[in-house]
Amino acid sequence: MPKYSIAIANRQRALRIDRRAMAMLVRRVLGLEQVAAAEISIAFVGDAEMQAVNRQYLNHDFPTDVISFLLGATPVSGRQVTKAGSHSGKKQQVPDFRPGHNVQAAIRRGACKSIDGEIVISTETALSNASRLGTTPQHELALYLAHGLLHLCGYDDLSPREKRLMRRREAEALTFL
Repeated sequence: MPKYSIAIANRQRALRIDRRAMAMLVRRVLGLEQVAAAEISIAFVGDAEMQAVNRQYLNHDFPTDVISFLLGATPVSGRQVTKAGSHSGKKQQVPDFRPGHNVQAAIRRGACKSIDGEIVISTETALSNASRLGTTPQHELALYLAHGLLHLCGYDDLSPREKRLMRRREAEALTFL
């Protein structure tokens, strides 16, 4: 079983944070992405603190929903990865290379990595986006957490193709909600 260390800090008062549910989501995303080991710190903050973090590290002077910081990612040897999403000592399954199949989409970016990262999430942004989008603040928080974790695993959302892949991975992670 993979070793995941999860620390959750609640530095805001806008929303109640279900730490247990958030830790379960972290384990789910990391498991789906085949991460071998991880040390993840999550901070739930208000918009003022998020804006300060965004300004300091990304030079953007506004609050945002989620920011992730990859502190380290190293391959872990001696593990085999299956396409289905589990670590196994069995024969490795390989992606489908037939024409028309997206090999990149089949590969899990966190596979066999040990990840050390931090995620900062704005609860006030979750509240305002939930109201605007007709979802719940808890759903928004879960989405932001899954999104941040996927960035730590190596996903990016700068191109339309990568953004679609990331959205599929987010939806897969959130199916248990």
